[in-house]
Amino acid sequence: MNSIIVMYEDVDKELNMSLYDYIEHTYRYAIPVIVCHVTEEEYANMQKQLKSGCLNERLPRIKELGYNKFRYLIAYDSECKEFLISDYDHPEGVGSYRLNEEGIKYDKMGYKINNHPILTRRQRFEQRIYTTETYKDVIDYYKKKADKDYQIKGEKEILIKLVGRSCSTCNTECTGGMGEKGCDMWSYTIHYKDIK
Repeated sequence: MNSIIVMYEDVDKELNMSLYDYIEHTYRYAIPVIVCHVTEEEYANMQKQLKSGCLNERLPRIKELGYNKFRYLIAYDSECKEFLISDYDHPEGVGSYRLNEEGIKYDKMGYKINNHPILTRRQRFEQRIYTTETYKDVIDYYKKKADKDYQIKGEKEILIKLVGRSCSTCNTECTGGMGEKGCDMWSYTIHYKDIK
């Protein structure tokens, strides 16, 4: 789904952007956020509430929210400067994913959001995000992204070798300034015959 609902300090709004783009933005600026999963039906209820001004959880006398606000999916851990991703269908026990600039990694002894000693008790979240993306959707997205990043890194290394082979100055197989043995006269030309 390419839209999310975000609760700021004093305003709630639907944003036409993917959860993943928004998470990347908040990570870049170290904004403490917590992401909760809602069903399609709950999301539709929330959209109706937004039309009347705000989500029901802001209204003190309304007890029926129309959605579950406690299915914690992702939370920013400001101490570790990374995101914690946990399965909201199994909030107890241990085992969670960690997401940071190095990618996604499973920690079999990691806290879940619900039982983390700091996240749910002491850390203040500046924004609360609601999404219909599931735990599986989020894990699959970041695993595919990690595979793609790894593939791009491999392709970049191949390209560096091809660029080195295209050195027109000394016509040798030097690394062309992109490695340890590069020459100062290296040309940045890549010949099409080398790529095929």
